[in-house]
Amino acid sequence: MVDRPTLEELIDAARMHIETEVIPAIKGDAKLYFQTLVAINVLRVAERELTLGWSHLQAEWRRLDRLEGEAQIMPASPTEAAAALRVRNAGLCGRIRAGAYDAKAGELVAHLRATVREALEVANPKFLQTVESEKPASAV
Repeated sequence: MVDRPTLEELIDAARMHIETEVIPAIKGDAKLYFQTLVAINVLRVAERELTLGWSHLQAEWRRLDRLEGEAQIMPASPTEAAAALRVRNAGLCGRIRAGAYDAKAGELVAHLRATVREALEVANPKFLQTVESEKPASAV
């Protein structure tokens, strides 16, 4: 196992290098500049996924357990757990289409909102912040 630098530190170093050294050197090339900004954003998303991904996966798993009224054992490996969660979500979609959650739509909506919020924390936290600042107090 490699202790240092961590994967997070490596990604941060690459992102910082691009931001401080590459961006100033390519500002005159609009296409390359835009593509480099996209690459920086990808690195930021990866950093957030590394930081938040496992806790989000665990939280979604627990919410599904409550929603379905049945606790399932979550695989210990993040990769296996993510694959199992995709299978569970596919099943959830089928049950939604079949009307299984019509009687408990509020619980389903709460689960879906929390899941979307977590996804936005990783993919686009600025958008999440904007949405949450515009949300009426009654919708909280």
